[in-house]
Amino acid sequence: MSEIQYAGEYIIEECKLCTVGGLELNLIDLVASIDIYEDIFQNSISGDISFVDTNDILSNARICGQEKLKLKLATPNADDTDDRTRIINFSDQPLYIYKINSKIGINDNTDAFSLSFTTAELVRNNSIRVVKSYKGEPAKDIILNMLRDDELLNSKKEFYYEETTNNFKLIAPNIRPFQFINSIARRCTSKEYDYAPTFLFYETVKGYFFRTIDSMMDRKNPRFIFRELTPNEDVVRNRPDLLLQNILDYDVVSTTNTLASRRSGMYGSKLFLLDVFNKDYKEFEYDYLKDFDKDVHVDKFNRYGSEKGPAASELIDDYNKKISEYSDSVLYLQMIDRDTPGGLLNPAYTDAHDYMGTDKWLQRRKSRFSSLNSAVSLRLKVPGNTALQAGDLIGVIIKDKINGENDLQLTGKYLVSKLHHSFTRGQGLHKHEILMDCVRDTVQTRYPIQGVLCTDGGSSVDEIIPTGESDPGEVLF
Repeated sequence: MSEIQYAGEYIIEECKLCTVGGLELNLIDLVASIDIYEDIFQNSISGDISFVDTNDILSNARICGQEKLKLKLATPNADDTDDRTRIINFSDQPLYIYKINSKIGINDNTDAFSLSFTTAELVRNNSIRVVKSYKGEPAKDIILNMLRDDELLNSKKEFYYEETTNNFKLIAPNIRPFQFINSIARRCTSKEYDYAPTFLFYETVKGYFFRTIDSMMDRKNPRFIFRELTPNEDVVRNRPDLLLQNILDYDVVSTTNTLASRRSGMYGSKLFLLDVFNKDYKEFEYDYLKDFDKDVHVDKFNRYGSEKGPAASELIDDYNKKISEYSDSVLYLQMIDRDTPGGLLNPAYTDAHDYMGTDKWLQRRKSRFSSLNSAVSLRLKVPGNTALQAGDLIGVIIKDKINGENDLQLTGKYLVSKLHHSFTRGQGLHKHEILMDCVRDTVQTRYPIQGVLCTDGGSSVDEIIPTGESDPGEVLF
């Protein structure tokens, strides 16, 4: 295993295209670029690969968009002996080519090809539907079963999961497997993190994950720390391994939008559970500031001790309310129609067949996902590292442009929500860069609660608009 020579170096250990004609083409020398996309809100990864063909290899192979791609990429690292971390490996479970993006003739002897690929599970998902009953704990008894079932997704990839508190009896009503899994994830609550209802089912280059946002943030130390290097840090600049932590570029993608957050139910919402049969209802109110400590946040472990930084001020407004006390901002309604003795007032109601647990997950889940973009969202470009993946918790250190100290608004821990691996070849170098979207659901220090209360000034005027004169006289129009 070789040591890294420069930041962003990578090795293509295998790149073979398996054609419908039975050929297995070794295309390592033809690769121009590879792009791989991960997203914690998407069930599968996707990507593109480009080739520069000077010998008509791909033209003669008659590419049709139904090929398989065996791909193996690695970041050199003498200190890391775990191939599961160091290597992106699609040799045993090949990627599937599903689209021919372009074929361009550069000159008489050279063609450029661009192909899009995804994983076999997504191809399978788009080809079948599930009509089957399931029961048990969602992660181990339902989702794992669907992944491994050779008549369904038939996946051999690693599956990392978090246990839930749920025990379901469900019927898949002739829908696609991923659609059914997503519907299950929405209703699950965590066994480990105070019934957290933030489960997601997603894929990275390392395998499939079924876990909560809380588990992604539950790390004492970030998986990687990225920082802006200054010209006088010569010691660091002579260390390619440390240069992997350099921030090449960044943008502040979004900041707080309190109007959108109110409408999305982040700060407050109200749920009505309506029992049609027994003519009864229950009302549930959600308060973001009151329930803030129920969730794990990016700064659960931080140098500020027990201080918490919600993405909102606890300022009391002109109506003697906090921003989270307007539960009418968003209304939800869940209807139940079943002859349960005593209806919603019966403690045994929660064992009823049609109890969806809506009051346990809906409002909290909606608020949590909305809060991911309510404080700070960064788009970072860093040197490539095949060990980094969507769902990782990272540290970001950004300097204040004026005093050179750490920018307290942008510096901190972030969750990687989207990640784009970009592998390119040119000028004799293999260059790997990562573009990632990172979000945080807290601020470093609490917002102040003393402020200027906003009321409409001036004096009120109520006046009826006068009608036109009955005899306008001479007019031009």
